Amino acid sequence: MRKFGALLAVNLKAMLTSFRFGGGRKGRQKAAGYGALFLLAFLALYISGTYSFLIAAQLAPLGLERLVVLLMSVLAVGMDVMFTTFAAQGVIFGGRDNDLMLSMPISAFSLMLSRTLALYAENLVFAVFVMVPAGVAYLVSGGEGGAAFFVVLLLGTLLLTLLPTLIALVVGFVIAWISSKFTRRGLLSTLLYVAAFLALMVLIMRLSVSMGDLAAYAMGMEAAFSGWGVPFLLLMEAACEGRILSLLALAALCILPFLLVVWLFGQRYKQIVTGLAAKGARSDYRLGKVSASGSRAALLKKEAKKFFGTPMYFLNAGVGLIMLVALSVAALFFRGTIEEVLRELADAGAEIPLFPLVLAAACFLIAMTQTTASSISLEGKQLWILKAAPIPVGSIFAVKVGFQMLLVVPCVLVSTVCLAIAFSFTAGEALVFFLAGVAVGLCMALLGLFVNLCMPKLDAPNDMVVVKQSGAVLVTMLACFILVLAAAGLYVLCQGALGAAAVFVPLALVLALCAALALLLATKGMQLFRAL
Repeated sequence: MRKFGALLAVNLKAMLTSFRFGGGRKGRQKAAGYGALFLLAFLALYISGTYSFLIAAQLAPLGLERLVVLLMSVLAVGMDVMFTTFAAQGVIFGGRDNDLMLSMPISAFSLMLSRTLALYAENLVFAVFVMVPAGVAYLVSGGEGGAAFFVVLLLGTLLLTLLPTLIALVVGFVIAWISSKFTRRGLLSTLLYVAAFLALMVLIMRLSVSMGDLAAYAMGMEAAFSGWGVPFLLLMEAACEGRILSLLALAALCILPFLLVVWLFGQRYKQIVTGLAAKGARSDYRLGKVSASGSRAALLKKEAKKFFGTPMYFLNAGVGLIMLVALSVAALFFRGTIEEVLRELADAGAEIPLFPLVLAAACFLIAMTQTTASSISLEGKQLWILKAAPIPVGSIFAVKVGFQMLLVVPCVLVSTVCLAIAFSFTAGEALVFFLAGVAVGLCMALLGLFVNLCMPKLDAPNDMVVVKQSGAVLVTMLACFILVLAAAGLYVLCQGALGAAAVFVPLALVLALCAALALLLATKGMQLFRAL
């Protein structure tokens, strides 16, 4: 038991310190970890606080305020599944320290359980901060229970969080197993994750549309959960109605399957991780010509192989572009609906600054593209090969920034065409839209690279830690919010004096930032790279 406790403590500590900013002191690493958890908690509070009170306002007149707990528990589980599925493959089955850990005098079941519980702890943070605002909204709307309600709600959340961890564990293993059977396993994993992500987006959009008139079908909602949604019903009954038997049933429904699946995986854990990491030898080799290419082409090919062959890297760094293209194409297909809504708003006398709003939303999605924020850290222990190569540092930087722009420019072009048709933009507006998108993409590419040079993480246990939990990614993501907000603020301030031409003021700001960042990379950036 002491060994398992030490192992669990190590995994939980590793999860916290994985947010560290470079090679700083332990206190600084721990503070960074807690800061990242604080941001995750804030995100959960914001989402849940917004939707919980909106839902409660519709359900309270019907006396169905308890459904807030039901709906928000579904949201908590769904978001946890999305977050953990992307991490389970790397953390549980693809850790770089598997050889070391499996050689220690501990059982495979203990190792797997400790790693799974570390993911459970990360899920629990999000789930708790989703359910607490839901509980407050329930009580404010007239729900009964008081302090006892909150105690049971938190106990039920502890139990319910086991389910998304279990689902993510199984789905992550299936995707890892399928991809291991193919030669280009990384590319296949990426395609599977993209398909799952797009399916989740479709589900979220359908739920958002259906919640527009929530009160119309709230009476039959509990019946819709009678099959697949039994755990959510049990949580609602235990918390809102004080049914202890429902809480016990929820405990059995969550704990027993979780332990059973972890035990089954643990029985063959060594064989599983060995099989997933194995690479079969080809038997169809043939003599042929060896092609040659320049140094920049070779570096660009390496960047592309890493990006498209690492699902976690692809999704975290490219999710903004995926959403940009998907939403732009969706707007094109729903052009008739958009025109009808805009016509109704115009008839009602509502003046909507359509072009600036669409441009700001698109720029935010483009700014979320951050391949360069991880590219230096992903070199890991092989960085010395890149440094020893007869390639100028400026060429290395140009390739890393250029690769991100090769991703951004085509997506921005597709989005410009689709949105210009869907929203009837003029030729001038379409040109400004394209130029602004490209400028924001270039600014974030330069910024991400410089931040990654300042905050490298070359000793990460797996790629997931680099692209999802490193300090460089966190800082670049915060800069994304600040950049878009600052640009929007400048537009609002200048709109009264410049009118439609005010859009060029934030564009000039972004271009000035690009020039400053390029100068920093050419001076301080090169010094930082040589010192790595």
